[in-house]
Amino acid sequence: MTASGSNLTKEYTQWSQNQRSHQCRSQHYNDGNYQADRPEKLKHRSTSRCHINEVTWLFMLCLLVLLPLNAFANRLSDTKLHEIYLDNKEIKLSWMVDWYKQEVLFHLQNAFNEQHRWFYLGFSKRGDIGDADICFFENQNGFFNVVTDTYTSPNGKFVHKDYQQDCVLFKMDEYTLAFKRKFDTCDPSDFRMHEGTMYVMWARGEKDLQLADYQFPFPNVSQHESGIQMMQLLRSDKILIPETDLKVVEIRLHNVTIPNKETTYWCHIQKLDDFLVHKHHIVQFEPIIITPGLVHHMEVFHCETDWNANIPLYNDDCEQMPSAAKVCSKVVALWAMGSSTFTYPPETGLPMGGKTYNPFIRLEVHFNNPEMRKGLVDSSGMRIKMVSQLRQFDAGVMELGLEYTDKMAIPPGQIGFPLSGYCIAECTEVALPRTGIVIFGSQLHTHLTGVRVLTRHFRGADELREVNRDDYYSHHFQEMRNLRYKPRVLPGDALVTTCYYNTVGKDNCTLGGFSISDEMCVNYIHYYPATKLEVCKSSVSEETLENYFVYMKKKEHQHGVHLSGARSKNYESIKWTQPRVDQLYTMYIQEPLSMQCNKSDNTRFQGYQWENAPVTPVQIKIPMHRKLCPNYNPLWLKPLDRGECDLLGECIY
Repeated sequence: MTASGSNLTKEYTQWSQNQRSHQCRSQHYNDGNYQADRPEKLKHRSTSRCHINEVTWLFMLCLLVLLPLNAFANRLSDTKLHEIYLDNKEIKLSWMVDWYKQEVLFHLQNAFNEQHRWFYLGFSKRGDIGDADICFFENQNGFFNVVTDTYTSPNGKFVHKDYQQDCVLFKMDEYTLAFKRKFDTCDPSDFRMHEGTMYVMWARGEKDLQLADYQFPFPNVSQHESGIQMMQLLRSDKILIPETDLKVVEIRLHNVTIPNKETTYWCHIQKLDDFLVHKHHIVQFEPIIITPGLVHHMEVFHCETDWNANIPLYNDDCEQMPSAAKVCSKVVALWAMGSSTFTYPPETGLPMGGKTYNPFIRLEVHFNNPEMRKGLVDSSGMRIKMVSQLRQFDAGVMELGLEYTDKMAIPPGQIGFPLSGYCIAECTEVALPRTGIVIFGSQLHTHLTGVRVLTRHFRGADELREVNRDDYYSHHFQEMRNLRYKPRVLPGDALVTTCYYNTVGKDNCTLGGFSISDEMCVNYIHYYPATKLEVCKSSVSEETLENYFVYMKKKEHQHGVHLSGARSKNYESIKWTQPRVDQLYTMYIQEPLSMQCNKSDNTRFQGYQWENAPVTPVQIKIPMHRKLCPNYNPLWLKPLDRGECDLLGECIY
């Protein structure tokens, strides 16, 4: 740290101490006579506030010491510090990611109270208590001073003390605690932190634990004193909106009665406010969710047509939407379960409005109602914030992945069957500007069987850094994520989005499609500068699929296949064996594509024959997560983050 940094830290320390001292004196926290006269419960409450303040200031001071100076200048608490309530009301987890030191600093407020003897915070692969990595914090002999790094047995019945202790404690008192962990401790009994979805476990209890023992039973506590949260721990800094003059538009349903069927796509068309006759930039959008659990995802589309074209207002099932509204297909904002507010970087915003901008917009809401509930009324939608002072770049939204079609199928009984959607080099060559585009946001999306999603970036024969990856993806937690690494995609680059699906326990294949019981594979990317390329997705070509069904009927003797019949029925008639699964996978990764290189009006770019386009050759690579651990040898101990393996050898459970 520089000399100026040292002085700043000293000044901050002195200021924080003065603040704490003043606060405590002003509220009589240090006045013994006053405390003696107070009821016992109020004594604890007032004292605890000082303890909370002390550990919070200590935590913030540690962050200052560990961070570069400009972090303080950029409002540390607003951008570097992330927060969530583990129990939705009291136990607050705050954390900061130190990318330079490759570690996370945690602070827990109200982890304990007068009754609790211990608290744990841990990490697991997909929310299971088996093979979990847990830090236990315990009150021993009246002092909160014991932290123990542990892991659980595969069946979750026992807790084992780890031979390598990696939970580094900063501070612990009767209400709060602060500690740190490295991203990768090089300990096979620890869970490696990653930038995808992580499952954070917590619990607290009143009975003493035998943490000194090598093994003890996993503590059994009530649902009110334990829980699991899905979150992205290794996330980029929060983005602040520098502008203060924000205009807000709400695009939402109005008292819609949700149909009592499993899958409904509901469309609502409305006219935008008059102020949008002038061009604005969208800088943030956030969901308005009225019926949680039934609203699966939402998209807002602009009607890309002449400025004076009158689009009929509509509020009904999308299947009956008038043909004049088919032009309302340019993505403006989107949301899926688990996502929250999305903020644009300060250099860019999504354009909306202008003299030649059609004033109509369409909201599409996917209702998932598997229990066929009746009489529920919904007014969900999106709240969009925008500025009139335009930013440097117009942003755009693009769909990568697989076309929504039953040409793609996932056989039953698969641990992690991969399907890839291609944005081939020929499409980016004709559609992207010479300087390329910068991707700053990504939202990965599948339906129920998706368990892993990633988008890879290729330039010729070279594979560049991945755009986004979530090895522990859950369809319940589909965040639109700001990317810390922002790749530049040049004309001639290829992007390959691969989704892995778990169909264990299913009796028949799962088809691509729009229903929640069908599957999707999409990466919605936000980028700048905006282009006309709206959709860069693929499916297997029609000719290839016809030849595949001929082969299955004549060579594999699958007599339920009818060459003139529906694709879905043909897939469902196949008796799936492992060789037939392998044949299907080989067909998908080798045979030509039907390429959707589409503009926002759903027309394809000119300049290439998109049907029977060549597939981008992609080498399957098993990730090596322990590159920084030269002495790491897990042969004698199975790492916690390894499990069952799919047909490609990738162990993702």
